[in-house]
Amino acid sequence: ERDSLIVIFIGDSWASYHSHYDHHLKRCIETKVKKPTKVISKGTVGAKTKTIYKEMHIDGSSGTQELIELLPDYAIVSAGINDAVAKMGTENYCHHYNLIIKDLLSAGIKPIIIDMPQVDYRAIYQRESMISKIRHHISSWITGAPLWTFENNRTALRLLLRQDVINKHLIYIPASEWNPEGYADSRMLYKEDHVHLNEKGYLLLDSCITSYIYYDMTTTHDSQ
Repeated sequence: ERDSLIVIFIGDSWASYHSHYDHHLKRCIETKVKKPTKVISKGTVGAKTKTIYKEMHIDGSSGTQELIELLPDYAIVSAGINDAVAKMGTENYCHHYNLIIKDLLSAGIKPIIIDMPQVDYRAIYQRESMISKIRHHISSWITGAPLWTFENNRTALRLLLRQDVINKHLIYIPASEWNPEGYADSRMLYKEDHVHLNEKGYLLLDSCITSYIYYDMTTTHDSQ
């Protein structure tokens, strides 16, 4: 067992923009668990779960394979908002999320799954072009995904994560854990686009992630 801790953050834009706060998460974890820690975030803006999974097998600037090959202790995963916005349907979403999780587990990496928050889809919709709006309506009709809410995606992911084969080997962080005020009061945690976290949002999220890692490390060691 190495003396240091390695934590990666992969996925969509939330992972990409977290790179500005890697130093904060590193400091939080080191303070809590008393171990030298390396934190590396790398994501792709606009990426859906299918793309995020594929990037795990791509080396170089367009992939995250080099991060997986570090064999980190934990891999934070942010995925799903772009699937939900595009109304891809829960079956497609859960299929690729399941592949992401199984690949991490098979590499001996513990996934930390961030619950997809109920971001303001109406704000996103208003910024879209007419073509994109029409595409969203058509996709919603084809897949049966509700147009104005992402709750079906969140529920489907929770059901997937309850499977015993993966449930015991990952960490799941509900949005309510780092945003206890809920959707109605969450604007203070987001940038003006209503989708991406601002500094306060990331600091809250990082503090929550740190608590979950600390709890996991102490309970795992205690049970051994």
